[in-house]
Amino acid sequence: AAEDKILAEAYHYIRTEVSRIRSEEGRKVSRHMLDNKKTLYLRREEIAREVFEAVRDRIVAYSATPAYRKRLAEVACQAVDTLKGADDIVIRLRAEDMDQSAAIASALGGVKVSFQADPSILMGGLTAVSASLGRRVDATFGTAMEELNGHFAEIFGLSLSDDLTEE
Repeated sequence: AAEDKILAEAYHYIRTEVSRIRSEEGRKVSRHMLDNKKTLYLRREEIAREVFEAVRDRIVAYSATPAYRKRLAEVACQAVDTLKGADDIVIRLRAEDMDQSAAIASALGGVKVSFQADPSILMGGLTAVSASLGRRVDATFGTAMEELNGHFAEIFGLSLSDDLTEE
C-alpha cells in the first residue's frame, strides 16, 4: 500500500511538473514568436517607407518630363470621358501644372471645362469634378500611392504567416 501510495504521488508529481514545464516553455515560445513578429512587422513597415520614398522621388522626377505633360492630357481625356454629359466639369491641377491647361483643353477636343489650381495635389495628376453629376474622378499620384500603400505587403509578398491565415 505504501509503495502504491508513493508511486501515485510520484506519478502525480511527474504529471504536474511536466504540465508546468510545458506551460512555461509554451509561454517562452509564444513570447519569442511575438517578439519575432514585432521585429518583422517593423522591418516590413521600414521597407514600405523606403520603397514609397523612392517612388515619390521618381514621380517628382517624372512630373518634370515631357512624357508627364502628355500623360496629363491623356488622363484628362479619360476623366472627362468618365464624366460624359456634364457641362460643369472642373479640372483641378497642382499649381506647377496650370501652364498645361491650354494643352489639356485642346486635347479634350472642344469639351468645355474650367481649370483650378489645387494645393492638395502634391505629386501630380489631376482631379475632374462635376457638381451636376455629383461625381469626382481622382487621377492623382498621391491617391494612387495611398491605395497601393495599404496593399504593399500583399503585393510584394511581405506578409506574416498570421496575415495569410486571417485572410
